[in-house]
Amino acid sequence: MEAETQEDKIQLLEAERGRLVEVVKIESRRQAIRDRIESLENDAVRIIRDLKNLDAEARLIEEQITDSPVAEEIKALHERVRARQEGDVVIRLGRRVYRIDRDIIKAFPAGSGNLVLAYFRVMERVLDYVRARNRGG
Repeated sequence: MEAETQEDKIQLLEAERGRLVEVVKIESRRQAIRDRIESLENDAVRIIRDLKNLDAEARLIEEQITDSPVAEEIKALHERVRARQEGDVVIRLGRRVYRIDRDIIKAFPAGSGNLVLAYFRVMERVLDYVRARNRGG
């Protein structure tokens, strides 16, 4: 009878040990999650502070540019870059800059818009080449 009781005690202790191992695993994961959350919160605070500093610096630069005599040139350059990013054709003839909306050209009937768009792209590149060559020589 004593052996049975001893085996029962051993089984109970092994079951308790298994539960304790599981509890330790769960608590370990819980602590890892807490640590990660704390790390992310600290990163978030730092990022927000950096973002505020950069926003303030950008506003200062924007004020300096606005007061600058080249502000109009910078604005026009930004508009040309934005137009090219949107896929529009930007052609400069002399001091005039023409922006041609790509969607309007593509809407031409019978697919002719693609041909016209290709023509404008070639013309745009040729004019860029000629301008670059004139600057260099």
